[in-house]
Amino acid sequence: MKTPCHLAYRLIATTAVAATAVTACSPTPARPEAGGATPSPGAASTPALQNSKPAGNIVVYTSRAEALFKPVIAAFNEEYPDISVTLLTGQATELAARLLEERNTPKADVYISTDMLNMLSLADEGVFEPNPSPAVMSVPAEFRGEDASWVALTLRLRVIMYNTNLVQPDELPQSVLDLTDAKWKGQVGSSNSTNGSMVAHLTVLREQLGDAQTEAFIKGLVANETQFFGGHTDVRKAVGAGELKLGLVNHYYYHLSKAEGAPVGIVYPDQGDGQMGMALNTTNAAVVKGAPHADLARLFIDFMLSPRGQQVYAERNFEYPIVPGIPLAEGVPARDQFKLSTVSLKSIYDQLAQTKALAQAAGLP
Repeated sequence: MKTPCHLAYRLIATTAVAATAVTACSPTPARPEAGGATPSPGAASTPALQNSKPAGNIVVYTSRAEALFKPVIAAFNEEYPDISVTLLTGQATELAARLLEERNTPKADVYISTDMLNMLSLADEGVFEPNPSPAVMSVPAEFRGEDASWVALTLRLRVIMYNTNLVQPDELPQSVLDLTDAKWKGQVGSSNSTNGSMVAHLTVLREQLGDAQTEAFIKGLVANETQFFGGHTDVRKAVGAGELKLGLVNHYYYHLSKAEGAPVGIVYPDQGDGQMGMALNTTNAAVVKGAPHADLARLFIDFMLSPRGQQVYAERNFEYPIVPGIPLAEGVPARDQFKLSTVSLKSIYDQLAQTKALAQAAGLP
C-alpha cells in the first residue's frame, strides 16, 4: 500500500478564498484526540455559520473521480462563495488508511466514499461523528448509519457497457457471469480489488451465489485475460476508444461516455426469469470525527442532500438521487423498471473481509 505521502491529490480552487493543499507530510497544528470533546451534531460551533455568509475552508477526502466531483463543488460555491474546498482524491484503501493514521489529528473535514461497505468499515472504526441533521435523517434508514455518522448521497447500478462498433446486439452478454465466456477473452475491462464498488459487488455475489460460484467467477475473469484497472474511468475510456469490447462499470459511466459522443451501449444484466438482478451501491458522505471545520462540513453535506445538490448529481453525473422527486437526467431510466438484487449491503457488511480474502485467493489483482 502506498504511504500517505505518495497519495495523488487534486487541488480545486473554487472560490475567492485561497484553498491550501493538504498533504500527510505537512505540519498540522495540534488538535484534540478523536475521543475528546467535539461540537454537538448539527450545531454551529464556530462564528462562521452564525454569520449570514459563512466562510472558511473544507478539506474533502474522496475516492470519487475528480471530474465527477467538480460540478458539485461548483454548485456549492454558487451558494457559498466564501467557502473554499480542498479536494484530495485517491483509492479507497489508501484514503481509509490515511483517515485512520490521522484520527488523533484529523486533517479532513468530510469523507466521501464510492461504496457503502467502505463507509461501514470506517464507521465501525469510529472515524466519523454523528450528524443527525434533518437532511440526513430524511434519508431512508437503509441508506444511512444507525447513529447518523454517514449518509448515502446517490445510488448506482452495476451494468455492462459495450462498444457498439465492435459488438452486435444479438451477441451481447445477458449476465455479469457471461463475462467469463471465452468469446470475450482479452476484451473485457473491470476495476480491480482496490476499487470499493468491485469488492462490494463481489460481496453481493457471494450472498446470492455462494463462495464456490463467486470464486469460479473471479477465476474465470482472470483466466479470460480481463484487463483490470484501478477505477472505472479507465474502463469506460478503453471501451469507448475500442480498445476493449465490454466493461463492467457503474451505470453512469456509460452515460458519461455517451454524452462525450463515444460509440457505446449498455446492458442491464441479470434481468431474466430466475436471474439475480442488478447489484445496487451508493456514494456516501460523513463528517470526520474531530474535523477542524465540522460546522462547515455539516453544511456541505446538507447542501449535497438538498434539491440543488441532488439535481447536480442527477443532471451532470447521471446518478440516481437518494432524495425522492429529483428529475433524472435525460436517457437515464427509472430504477423501478429493473429487477434489482434484494441483498442489502448493510446486512452483509460483516462479510467484507471474507470477500477480500476470497478475491485475493482467486487471483483478482
